[in-house]
Amino acid sequence: MASSTSLPSTGDAPQDISPSPAATPAASGSASTSTALPNELVVFVINGLDRVQDLAALALTNRHLYSLANVHLYKRAAQCDDARPLAWAANRGILSTLRMALAAGADPNAELVEFISTGEWEAVTATARADATAGREKTPWAMWEVNNRPVVPSEGGEGDGQATRRVEDSSNEWNAQGQVTAASGTHNGGDSVVSSEEDLSEREDATPATERSPTPTPCMLARRYRAIHLAARSGHNDVLELLLRHGALVDAPSERFCACTQQYGLLNMLESPDPDAQNPLWTPLHAAICHRHTSTAKLLLAHKASPMMEPLPSLEIPGFVAAYATNPEPIHFGASALHHAAAFGLTELVTYLHTTARILPDIDILQDKNYLTPFYYAVANRRWSSTVPQLLQLGANIHCEIRMYIPYTAITPLGEACRLGHFPIADRLLALGADPSRGFIALTSGGCLTPLHMCCMRSAQAVGEPRENGDDDEERGKARMATMEKLVKGGAKTDAMDCFGDTPLSAAEKAQNVFALEALERLSLEDKEVEHTPEGKEGKVGVLS
Repeated sequence: MASSTSLPSTGDAPQDISPSPAATPAASGSASTSTALPNELVVFVINGLDRVQDLAALALTNRHLYSLANVHLYKRAAQCDDARPLAWAANRGILSTLRMALAAGADPNAELVEFISTGEWEAVTATARADATAGREKTPWAMWEVNNRPVVPSEGGEGDGQATRRVEDSSNEWNAQGQVTAASGTHNGGDSVVSSEEDLSEREDATPATERSPTPTPCMLARRYRAIHLAARSGHNDVLELLLRHGALVDAPSERFCACTQQYGLLNMLESPDPDAQNPLWTPLHAAICHRHTSTAKLLLAHKASPMMEPLPSLEIPGFVAAYATNPEPIHFGASALHHAAAFGLTELVTYLHTTARILPDIDILQDKNYLTPFYYAVANRRWSSTVPQLLQLGANIHCEIRMYIPYTAITPLGEACRLGHFPIADRLLALGADPSRGFIALTSGGCLTPLHMCCMRSAQAVGEPRENGDDDEERGKARMATMEKLVKGGAKTDAMDCFGDTPLSAAEKAQNVFALEALERLSLEDKEVEHTPEGKEGKVGVLS
């Protein structure tokens, strides 16, 4: 029997996971014969069908068979651990479909698994990072063909709905409580009904009865999530409430559910990308914040969701207990909801977390080993008109120090902007009151490179890029000169020495930075002109006396 079906998208009546056939009577003899069969005999046939696909195809025949097969279709999906009815309901916000699936015995914590190519994953994460660095809104994940999704066939036979799939790089596993337990390459679950940013409202090929696709190649990556992630991402609060009432884990982890990656500093990511960084296991709370559903985030927090964006590792992980016991400082695992609310410009949620509910009263709460604060997240995502001024008003430290990949060093947001060549960002930070003398810091000695020194160096480049790629064009060269002027007018010393005894001038000469040299020459001339004015002389006398 044919197995390509579509799901209903409208109507107030309980929604089904198989489509209603056309309203006109079936013309074929087989359809007419089937309507004449006693219901008991039809149910006997239905019970003899092994596959969900066959049940869905039977339901396509006519309305009579549809009404009889529908309940069995939900039950069979639940028996086969097929979570696609849940996914469909959660993604579309259809309560009636969700109620029918749960009533049929569907597990609200069933894991949905799909596979994407390594190239696609690298592309979407690179785009997400570039958008964040440039201050652009997150680019939606492109829709990809549901029917071509590679899935490993079941090892226990086609009819049992179980599929033990092996994925080359899957390094995280979790248990029934949503805790990370150990590195493993195997898992159980059914193929999913949606991709990350996909709108299936008009897709006729999106169906729980889609045929299984070919076995994935080693360059395919697993993408894993649950119905609660889909509901949180879409802001379907009523669906979330129902899932939670039926036992859905409020802190359930996901893997590659969205293209957001862990933040560990823009300069760190450029100059020293971490090849061993694990994929974040974002919770439903992140999915709500990431898609700017403040009311959904509040709902999850009201249901005791952890304010941390990733589930804490289980103590079963080898080495975790020892690390926890020997670490003299508290372990900060991942970012908090306050970090991500700041990153996405959600001022209402920042107020709720910090002030109203006081879930996270420390406005400068640190994030893991790089010591990133919510203010840094807001700056890194260019939230100049929302959470940047809000956090400063709440007392955030504009001179927060980001731990660098170079041991025992840190850098301020202003210093990082100057080093990256993000001069408009540096100008904004100066206007907000950033200290022009605090930049790259050697934590053992307390001083090192000033922002002016870093403006005189070539801008930071990704590892492996040719040196000439760091040369300024006319536009960035002029922006560099303007920022240097603002630094000096704000109190930066042109004769300040770094840890190696270099002044900004010697740093510019070593880097052969012609725009920085021109800026320093102009600033020197201006300083001499000021010294020869009566006001300048009086100022000098006043300073000397």
